[in-house]
Amino acid sequence: MVEGPQMPPRRPVEDAPEFGSRSPNSSNALSRDAIAANPNFFATQKAVATMLLDVQAQTPRIARHMASHRRWLVSQTSFALAMQAKTGPDAPELTPGRLLAALTPHVEINRKTLSQYLGEMEVHGLLAPPSEPKGDGRLRPVTTTLIAEQGMRRWCEGHLHCLDMLDGGARLAAARNDPDLPFAMQRHMVEIIRADPEWRAPPPSMAHFLGSDTGGILLHALIRMLTDLRETDGRIYLEPVSIAALAEQFLISVSKIKRMVQKAEEAGNLGWELPRRRGRLWLSPGFVRDHFRRQAVKFECVERGWRAVA
Repeated sequence: MVEGPQMPPRRPVEDAPEFGSRSPNSSNALSRDAIAANPNFFATQKAVATMLLDVQAQTPRIARHMASHRRWLVSQTSFALAMQAKTGPDAPELTPGRLLAALTPHVEINRKTLSQYLGEMEVHGLLAPPSEPKGDGRLRPVTTTLIAEQGMRRWCEGHLHCLDMLDGGARLAAARNDPDLPFAMQRHMVEIIRADPEWRAPPPSMAHFLGSDTGGILLHALIRMLTDLRETDGRIYLEPVSIAALAEQFLISVSKIKRMVQKAEEAGNLGWELPRRRGRLWLSPGFVRDHFRRQAVKFECVERGWRAVA
């Protein structure tokens, strides 16, 4: 069986804590081990997968910049630095050089690729030149846009809501009472997660998905299709789904999905119950466990970021 998250047992109504009844800091900090072992973690993973896929459907431009491991770090760091400059009068503006300096100790990326990413985010409306630059405009400073801020607020609130699901906290309510809190949390979170060695090194089962600009979306789609974590002959079965259907849903080429799926099949991480990729799709318990562990690392970093500001 998959260790860690299981379907939460039913509790008598009188024994269940009132949701949101605790103050944001009333419970002990949630560690990645505690998060992964929490009986409600499976439900939170379904919730966060649904939230991220909804973002993808409504604003695919944002989702594209959050799907791969490297783009995720670039996008999160860009937003944090830009918001820091926007809200702090003495904070320097976001420029390619400042972003490279923040990422270089943790991410293998060169200035040309980074400039390309920033250019794409600007084209997609997630970054824009500031209306009143603070310093030398020749350094090409950029700042966040309303679209980016709305998308990041939803990302922050979705993850805070999931943490509340784990311990009955009231982080989401606090974040909605103080609109600056989610962005302050995000800035601390991304500093923490950039330096986390476990986050920086995805497990082999995840690596080829997270190296693709669409792989993260596909991973969340697979998790959303899970109905439970029961194993049958060492496999966890999902609903029937075809590669063509996945390609159509996420506007990804069939050949690109086939390449990702083939590597996972060869590693024994997923497959179909019938030949020619027909019938129900299945995932290996280890594959699910690796994904959940990685998500637990992220949620711990969100929790630590939250406790730094709440």
